[in-house]
Amino acid sequence: MAHLVPDAFAAILAGGMNLFFVRAAWLHWIGSGRAPDIQYGYSLNPSVVRGHERGIVALAAFLVCLTIGVAVGIAAPQGAGMWVVHVGAVFVLGSLPWMVLHMTIAWFNWPKALVPPHRRGETGSVTEWWRHRGQRAARGKGRGRGGR
Repeated sequence: MAHLVPDAFAAILAGGMNLFFVRAAWLHWIGSGRAPDIQYGYSLNPSVVRGHERGIVALAAFLVCLTIGVAVGIAAPQGAGMWVVHVGAVFVLGSLPWMVLHMTIAWFNWPKALVPPHRRGETGSVTEWWRHRGQRAARGKGRGRGGR
């Protein structure tokens, strides 16, 4: 019985995190001003932060699938059979496409169906980087070796 305490604590923590992300995804989707601004990672680039906020729906789906898959695998009794392992594996493997979708939304703002409606007109962070890269190169043309 004592071995269930860490598992229960982890399940409550993961469930609370999932509820937070699902709520944040919903508030971002409806365009509410109450949506939390979440700093993902350590990027100081505002286009990267906006990209991760655009992809929060796919990120929330990724976390929910991953949590369900791990919880099914951990909570399964010893004699449950292989079908429980297969269900957990389906959820864990099913979470990976959601993570790929989150990254494509953050980088390229695609697919538009998973982007909150009010943010579909934005460009992705890689697209912005590429455009700014071209502008910097155009400004630097014509300068000599010493930058003069």
